[in-house]
Amino acid sequence: MTQEPEIRVGLLTDGIPETAHVHSGHLIGNMLIGCGFHWQMKIAAIVGGELEPLSSPQGKIHIVNRLPLEQYVESVTGSEMNPSAPIEFLKAHAVISRSWAHRKIKGYGEKTPSAARFCGCGVTEWEESDSHTGFDVCSDDHCQRYQGIHSSGGTAASEAARQTRGLVIADSSGETADARFSKCCGGYTELFSSCWSEHDRDYLCSKPDPWCNLTDMEESGRAKFLGTILKNFDRDTTDFRDWTAFVGKEELRKRLKTRYGVDVGDITRLTPLERGASGRITRLAVEGAEGSFSIGKTLAIRRLLAADCLKSSWFDAYPAQYGFRLEGHGWGHGVGLCQIGAAHMAYKGKSFREILDFYYPGTRLMKLYE
Repeated sequence: MTQEPEIRVGLLTDGIPETAHVHSGHLIGNMLIGCGFHWQMKIAAIVGGELEPLSSPQGKIHIVNRLPLEQYVESVTGSEMNPSAPIEFLKAHAVISRSWAHRKIKGYGEKTPSAARFCGCGVTEWEESDSHTGFDVCSDDHCQRYQGIHSSGGTAASEAARQTRGLVIADSSGETADARFSKCCGGYTELFSSCWSEHDRDYLCSKPDPWCNLTDMEESGRAKFLGTILKNFDRDTTDFRDWTAFVGKEELRKRLKTRYGVDVGDITRLTPLERGASGRITRLAVEGAEGSFSIGKTLAIRRLLAADCLKSSWFDAYPAQYGFRLEGHGWGHGVGLCQIGAAHMAYKGKSFREILDFYYPGTRLMKLYE
């Protein structure tokens, strides 16, 4: 059994980092969270461990926070979800956050994970955290939310990390599993290959998720339940399982030009060319009066269709005045654990082991260190 490792976290900040020493660690006065999404904001966060300058800044990342893995897991658990959520759900989240982070520390997985493949009439691209250089993970949704010490606050998130210390889920070969998760699967989980490289994992299967459906709760009970599991900025998004959105033709045409240097003329149709097992669109054709351009995978589609990232790529598009009306499902990529569904399982009395078995079938718990 090994010793607890350290993890290096690249901190996203609004400009040059505003740092100060405080009693409990380091105050970052201008940390950014939710970058590129509708809840993007600047916060003040206190982090533990040590701060180190990044020799070659990468976009909004200028400094690296080096700290013990367990301290990181405690913060992530409280940053991703409300620390007052059911303890069995938070324990499951601590295990998967630790598992995913451990893979990054050890360098498992794809070595050329972020890619863009262009052809004459389309592009296939995806983003992965292994594209980072000089640190293991970043502090925002691109990896896992890490919003500092105050996020756990000595509450159930801290206890969840303590009770599961050193535990990860492992695949059939004994390797730490690639424990992906998203906010709300919309009722059906998705395959890994729909969102990233073509190498699927047996335990990241596509399956119906009845736990994602909260219609068995009365409206007041549902609101109370969501209030205990979601962070304040997530609660503003209440239509995450089934939703509608509008995409303007001219706005979409401008984004297509800006991102890919392509002009298809007046846009006439959005046509799904490929869908994943859940129904998420993995390749979309944007058709216009002067041509057509196809795009995949799921995140690229979501970023093209909305400036602040569409909730998911599981939708049907219908013509509307000056654009298209989208009727969609889910929030996020839908791979692995569904945070809404997992919390619902805990609310109904399921243990963290039952939650992990449901979302990562075929995996087992493995103790890395005491």
